[in-house]
Amino acid sequence: ILSGGNGVKDWGLFHRATAALGATEGASRVAVDDGFMARDRQVGASGTWVTARVYVAVGISGAIQHLQGIGACDKVVAINLDPGCDMIKRADLSVIGDGTAILQALIEAVDNWRQGGLTQREPIAVASNG
Repeated sequence: ILSGGNGVKDWGLFHRATAALGATEGASRVAVDDGFMARDRQVGASGTWVTARVYVAVGISGAIQHLQGIGACDKVVAINLDPGCDMIKRADLSVIGDGTAILQALIEAVDNWRQGGLTQREPIAVASNG
């Protein structure tokens, strides 16, 4: 599951990243309330409780209701600018940086890998604004 929150600034890019990964889209309540995602995509105690092998939270701060909804996920990856947010604290893997740059790099890495240009052992470089 690739889930977006208030920190997602380019929703078109978010949708492209979800498609590139073959992932299911999810969202925080803020993203749903702001009209960026449909209500049935809301993850959390006031939305849908999810189970996933990998849950990637992009720009989600980690409100307690959201964290309750991902409790059954095997691995959580958090992409956020705030290293002190609750989602980062909950995550198994944290990426501190600009979600737009990271999603773009992820799409490029997946496309390159599918074309045979990147092995699974090569690192992925990501530029960050902060």
